[in-house]
Amino acid sequence: MSSLKWTTVDELELDEKVKGILKERGVIRLNPVQTEAIKKGLLKGKRLLVASPTASGKTLVAELGMISHVTNGGKAVYVVPLRALAQEKYDTLKSWEKLGVKVGITSGDYDSDDEWLRYYDIVVSTYEKLDSLWRRRATWLSQVNYYVLDEVHYINDGERGPVIEGITIRSKRAGNLLALSATVSNYVEIADWLGAEPVVIDWRPVKLREGVLFPEGRRFRVQFDDGSIETVKGVDPIVAFTLRSIEAGGQVLIFRNSRRNAEATARRVAEFLDETENDLTSALNEEDVVNEEREGLEPLLRRGVAYHHAGLSKRTRDLIESAFRTRRLKVIAATPTLAAGVNLPARTVIIGDYHRYNRKVLGFQEEIPVMEYKQMSGRAGRPGFDDSGEAVIVVRNAREAERVMKKYVLSQPEELKSRLGSELAFFSFVLGVLASDGPLTEMELRKFASESLMTREVLERYLDRAINWLTEREFVKLGRKLSLTSFGRRVADLYVNPFTADLIKEKLTKSELGCNLAYLQLLASTPDAPVVSVGRYEEDRLYDELDCELMVEEPEDETERYEFLSSLKVGLIVRDWINEEPEEKILETYNVGSGDLNAVVETMDWLTYSGHHVCNVLGLSEHAKRLSLLNARVKDGVSEELLDLVKIRGVGRKRARLLYDSGVRSVLDVLANPEKVKSILGARLGESVIEQAARALTGLHK
Repeated sequence: MSSLKWTTVDELELDEKVKGILKERGVIRLNPVQTEAIKKGLLKGKRLLVASPTASGKTLVAELGMISHVTNGGKAVYVVPLRALAQEKYDTLKSWEKLGVKVGITSGDYDSDDEWLRYYDIVVSTYEKLDSLWRRRATWLSQVNYYVLDEVHYINDGERGPVIEGITIRSKRAGNLLALSATVSNYVEIADWLGAEPVVIDWRPVKLREGVLFPEGRRFRVQFDDGSIETVKGVDPIVAFTLRSIEAGGQVLIFRNSRRNAEATARRVAEFLDETENDLTSALNEEDVVNEEREGLEPLLRRGVAYHHAGLSKRTRDLIESAFRTRRLKVIAATPTLAAGVNLPARTVIIGDYHRYNRKVLGFQEEIPVMEYKQMSGRAGRPGFDDSGEAVIVVRNAREAERVMKKYVLSQPEELKSRLGSELAFFSFVLGVLASDGPLTEMELRKFASESLMTREVLERYLDRAINWLTEREFVKLGRKLSLTSFGRRVADLYVNPFTADLIKEKLTKSELGCNLAYLQLLASTPDAPVVSVGRYEEDRLYDELDCELMVEEPEDETERYEFLSSLKVGLIVRDWINEEPEEKILETYNVGSGDLNAVVETMDWLTYSGHHVCNVLGLSEHAKRLSLLNARVKDGVSEELLDLVKIRGVGRKRARLLYDSGVRSVLDVLANPEKVKSILGARLGESVIEQAARALTGLHK
C-alpha cells in the first residue's frame, strides 16, 4: 500500500476555483485510484475505464473529468442504472454550480425529448432515459461530447444489461467517454472494447476483511481471509455476530434473500437490544405511511433496528437510510437491492444467504453471482469512521465454508458478457438502432451490432431473425435501406418493447371493446409489465375476482400459468386502485407492500399511456379512447367522476373524493364556492387549492 501514489489538489492542472470547491468539500489530496486516473490523462480528455472496488472514489474521478471538459466549452452526460443513484449524483454535482456550471437531471417520462436540457452543461440520466432520448433523436444530444458511464458492470444484469450495452456503443460513437466499474476479471477485454485506457487499482479507503461464519459445536466460528479466526456465542449466527459488532461500536448491514427473511431477522436482532431514546418513531408518524408499515417498524426503530426492501414506501426507505447515515440506527436487515442502490456503508456487513429464488423456475434456488457478493461485501467500512470493515457470509458447516471462501471471498467477479443474446433484448436493440440512427442498410446495421460484446456466432443467429420478425410485424419496412414504419417509430418513441406492442396489436385488432380488467390484464401480460408474486393460497381467490372476459387466455404450461396469474393479480390490483379502494385494503387483500403498489401503478400508468398511443397509430380509435380514459384514472387512482378535480395540483384521490361528495365536483365548482372549499379542507389548504384551481383553469399547469 505504501507504494501507491497520492496527489495533492494543489498539484492538479485545474483552475483555482475548481481547486477551491474541492477544498471546501474537504478534498485536500486525491487517493490512488483518482491519482492514477489523472496520470492516465483524465484531465486531458483521454478515454478511460476505471475499475476499482466500491467506495474507492470513482465519483470524484467522474466529477473531475466532466468539470475539466465543460469548463472548456463541452457538454457532459452522467449515466447511472438507477433513479435513486441519479438523484444522489445530481445532489453531489450541484456543488459545481458555484462555477456557473448548470447541472440538470432527467429520468422517467420516456415519451419526451426534454428539450429544456439544451441549456445545461452536465445532465444526469438513467440508462433507460438516455436510450429513449437517443431513439427520439433529441436535438440537444448533438451538443454532448463527453459521457460518463457509471456502474458499467451492470452490463451483466439480465434486465438492464442490454440497454447499457446499447448506450455504450452509441457513447463510443458520439464522443469521449469515461467508464466506471467495479473490479471485473476481463477488464483488459472491456477496455479494448471501449477503446479506453484501463485504470485498475485494488484500493479501498477502508481496509476490508472478508470471511465465512459457520457453526462449530455450541459456538460460531469466523474464518477471515487474512487467516485470523474469531468465535462468537449465541443461538443464531447472524444475531451473535451482529451483537458482537454493535458492542464494539459498529453499525451492521444484514442482507437476506427475501423480504420475509429480512423482516424476521430485524425482529430477532431487536429482541436482544434495549429501547433507546430517538426521534425515529415520531418521524415515521409524521410521514404519510400505511398502518402496516408503521406497526411493523415502530417497535424495531425504538431499539435502533429496521428492515429495508422494495415493498416499503419510498418515504419510509428514505427515513431509514437517513437514520442509518446519521448513526441513529444500528442495524438494517435488507434485501440485496440496497447494495445496488444508494451509498450506505456500515462497519460490518453480514450476507445471510448466498442462494436466491429464481422467479422464472418455480421452487428453484440458485447461487448468487460473485459480483453480487462483492457489491454487498463492498459496503463494509465507513470512510472517516472506521479503520477497517468486515464482511462475513453465513454457511452451514466447515466443509461448505471452505468452498464458499474459494468461490466468493478469494475469487474475482465474473467476466462482463453481452446480455443481448435473446429475442426480447436483441429485437428491441435493433428497433432502437433504427430509431436513433436509421434508415440503415443491412450492412450498416450489421456493423453497428458488431460493435457490441456479442460473439459473431450469436450476432449472426439473431440479426436475420430480428429483421424478418420486425418486418413481418410491420415495425420495419424493407427497401434499399431498413427504416421504421409509423407504427415502429411510435413504439420506439414510447420506449416499449416491440413484443409488448405486438401483443397489444394482436389482441386489440381482433377484440371487441373489453372491460377495464381485460385491458389491464392484457397490458400486465407484456414483457414490460410489473411482476408480482402469487402464493398458492391466492389462486382461487384471484379467479373468484374475475367478473368479465379477458383478452389473454390462461395457458396450460406451468411457468406460463404463473406469469398469467401474476398478470391477473396486477390487473386486479390496478382495478381496485382506480375504483378508489383504500390503499391499506389493497395492500392487505393482495399481500403487497406500499412500495410494490407504487411500482405497479407507475408502470401501468406508462403502459396504459403507451397502449393508447399504439392503438392511435394503428387506427383502433375505440380501444384508444378506452385506454386514454383508463390511463387518466390509473395515474391518480380515481373513478371517472373525479378526473376534473385531480387536475388541481395538491388534490389527490382522497381530497377529490371529499370535495366531490360534498358537492364540489369540478374545477369551476372550486372557484365558485371558495368558502365551502375552505370549510371542507381547512382554511390554509383550501386557499392553496383555490389558487391552484385557477391556475389549472387558465392552463398554467396540468
